[in-house]
Amino acid sequence: MIVQHVLGSATTVMMVMAAGVVLWRAADECCGQEPAPTTGPVTEIVTPIRDEIPTHMPEGMLRPFIDAHTHYGGQHPQTLAWLERWDAKLLLIGGGRRSESYRSLIQKYPKRYAWCTSFDLKSFEDPGYAEKIIEGLRKDFADGAIACKIFKSLGLFLKDSEGNFPQIDDPIFEPILSWLEQEGHVLMTHVAEPMGMWRPLGETNAYTAYLKKRPKGHFYGRDDVPSHATIMAARDRVLARHPKLKMIGAHFGCMEYDVAEIAKRFDAYGNFAVDTSGPTRIIDLGQQDHEKVRAFFIKYADRIMYGSDRSVRKSQLEMNPQELAESLGEIEWAAQISWDYYATDKVVVIKGFQCKGLSLPPDVLKKLFYTTAKAWLPGM
Repeated sequence: MIVQHVLGSATTVMMVMAAGVVLWRAADECCGQEPAPTTGPVTEIVTPIRDEIPTHMPEGMLRPFIDAHTHYGGQHPQTLAWLERWDAKLLLIGGGRRSESYRSLIQKYPKRYAWCTSFDLKSFEDPGYAEKIIEGLRKDFADGAIACKIFKSLGLFLKDSEGNFPQIDDPIFEPILSWLEQEGHVLMTHVAEPMGMWRPLGETNAYTAYLKKRPKGHFYGRDDVPSHATIMAARDRVLARHPKLKMIGAHFGCMEYDVAEIAKRFDAYGNFAVDTSGPTRIIDLGQQDHEKVRAFFIKYADRIMYGSDRSVRKSQLEMNPQELAESLGEIEWAAQISWDYYATDKVVVIKGFQCKGLSLPPDVLKKLFYTTAKAWLPGM
């Protein structure tokens, strides 16, 4: 295990003005929440403030590369020029209020953006629910979506009228899953949360600072929410029941705490892959045996794809220059810290935790940052 907690909590990417430079701090993306400004120590990543297209990307970073997990609908000319310069393509994840924007982006810039839609979960007890959802998904896929995501509220927060927590394998969702399988569509799942949410707070728990601010998300010792194992078991039953349904588990399938658990699913279910979003999960990897983690990435390179989980909180066209620089900096920071961890033997610092890089072979890096996403997400 090569990880050491050396600094106070650093919980957001933010710009700190100091002698004409921007210091980028680690992002509070652990649970798919929007980043929020805070104060605290900074990482070593430094880039000058500038008006031109950012060029601060990792040395040796692959081109082209794919980010298979974002909520980053950047439409500013600088963002588009950045994507062109680095020959990058982003998978935009979300439905509802984001869907119209994402539809527009994939139609205008098909070389730079793809879209993973989602569907409403709250109305699952309404009559005709499954049929209505399928109708909406059919339209989304016709409009260019290449996958569909189920978000974490299912199984963990959503309750039925009797106070029970329906899981992803509940019969009400079966027609939707069967339809996705029959049509050959890809399902992305974010079910459960990091295991750290069910563990005691403390210096070795990478989510301690996050949970101190959001205590309702701390499930340790509670019997009023489903266990992590319960949610994983429901997901596994779907994999077994629908062997032709290609499923991508977001955030290492919420099994980031032990790569052996992910490997078990890979061995059992040939229709399962994962993405690496976001950088906080590197801390979880760093707390495991270094060689075990490295061997896992090499053995299962065809099942693991890079994702950043970066977000845009408002239209980039409405941002001032500093906000735009911060927005671009978020996705650059995620690429920088991820490349350093996966591609080199450097010690990277995230939220005060030091994690030694895996120095993966070139062929594995190509799969991680490009080929695997292309294989699992047709249209990417």
